Amino acid sequence: MTPLISVIIPNYNHARYLEQRLDSVFNQTYPNYEVIILDDHSTDNSLEIINRYKDDPNLSQIIINDTNSGSVFKQWDKGINLAKGDIIWIAESDDYCELNMLDELMKAYSAKPNVVVSFSQYVIFNEEYELKSKEHKTRYFKGKDYICNRLIRYCDIRNASGVIFSKEAYLHISKEYTTYRSAGDLRFWSEILQYGNCAKVGKNLSFFRVNANSVTGTNGTKGIVSNEDKQVYDYISSVYSLSRWQQIMVHIMKARQYQTDNYDNESIREQVLNLWNIKRGEGFSKIESFILWICGSLERHFGILI
Repeated sequence: MTPLISVIIPNYNHARYLEQRLDSVFNQTYPNYEVIILDDHSTDNSLEIINRYKDDPNLSQIIINDTNSGSVFKQWDKGINLAKGDIIWIAESDDYCELNMLDELMKAYSAKPNVVVSFSQYVIFNEEYELKSKEHKTRYFKGKDYICNRLIRYCDIRNASGVIFSKEAYLHISKEYTTYRSAGDLRFWSEILQYGNCAKVGKNLSFFRVNANSVTGTNGTKGIVSNEDKQVYDYISSVYSLSRWQQIMVHIMKARQYQTDNYDNESIREQVLNLWNIKRGEGFSKIESFILWICGSLERHFGILI
């Protein structure tokens, strides 16, 4: 029998996207799943749309908060604790996906031993543009390697809606991620992958909606994301003994990113650069650019992490 997947849909005021999201969940080709819908006290007509699906046989629970929790990560934890399945899919309410996504992710998840995270490539989109990831064959990585050579540099598992993961692994991690405002997902994956390996499915199976005016975008311009990224870096550094190469790669990437990111004012940028011990102009030399190009090419073409 195919494993039960618990699908958690946290929603807050995404009524205009909900029908597309819910249709892409309830019409999955994968045969064995339950759906848990969590509404965080929406003030739009989300409940009207959610109630259209209340008789679907795959719907397990609809939980409506009396007050807004103020944190999508707290909603993640709430949903996972309610889940009956051994495998979890968090389907964010403003995204959607291909109808065979669970089938494809489960195929990769079960093909190798000790996989605790399986995620796909994704399409970034909004009302103005669409950006597709370059597709490739499925690749497998040791959890520690992915943490220390990818996640420590940036949140490569950016679209939670394109991921399934082990509930058993989740039960071993701390709840520290629920205290974050933006980088909770990075902390989340950095802890879960300590308990197993990951599969990266090279197909664009999930559609990730981005909005510059979202909470994430606002937190970015205020320097909150940069500060929380540093907290995750410090956490990973406390768990693993990072090589000098890994430290250098983090520094180069963060130097380039934080000197070009948009902030509300230059004072915030200076605070971020000081926090990361970055000097103006670092990360842009020809040698540093070549190193980043080589690293990116090796992963894109051969699936090698360095």
